[in-house]
Amino acid sequence: MNPLIVLDATKVVPNPFALTMAAAARTRALRNRAEPRIHMEGEPGPYLALSEIAANAFTDDELAPFLPKAAAKTPRLGPPRALPELCDGRPHAAGAFAPEAGAIH
Repeated sequence: MNPLIVLDATKVVPNPFALTMAAAARTRALRNRAEPRIHMEGEPGPYLALSEIAANAFTDDELAPFLPKAAAKTPRLGPPRALPELCDGRPHAAGAFAPEAGAIH
């Protein structure tokens, strides 16, 4: 595989993890008989997927889940809710479970 293809692909999807996820998703689509967007005879799926990303053969909407701008638009989790009481009426402990004094296991 040409190592420069990865450098070209990082210009389109700059985050290495996001690039890996995008290439893996496209490789699965190609293995499920999706139509290739660029013509490369006999190249394996991952190389073809990276080549398609490097050639910018996708719309912004298709790459949006893998781009940093999309992460800013996704909703964040809210603050944690108050934990309910245990069955015996005691509140949940914030730390790890500590056995009662004198308990032997």
